[in-house]
Amino acid sequence: MAVNKRVAGPEVNPQVVAAITAALAAAGYLTEGSRITGIRPSKQINAWKLAGIRELMNGREISSF
Repeated sequence: MAVNKRVAGPEVNPQVVAAITAALAAAGYLTEGSRITGIRPSKQINAWKLAGIRELMNGREISSF
C-alpha cells in the first residue's frame, strides 16, 4: 500500500497527525519501526448513558467477595 494513499474515513489535518505522533513518541508508546494505523476523533459518551452506568455500578454489591 502506498504511504500517501488515503484510506476511507474523515479528513485528518497533517499537523494533528504530527502532534499525536510526537506525543506518543514522547510518552514511549511509539518506538522506531512502529506505525500509526488509524486516527479518528474520540466520541463523547452520552451523559444519560454515563449516568445509567454509574447507577448500575453503584448498585452492585461488592462486599460479597
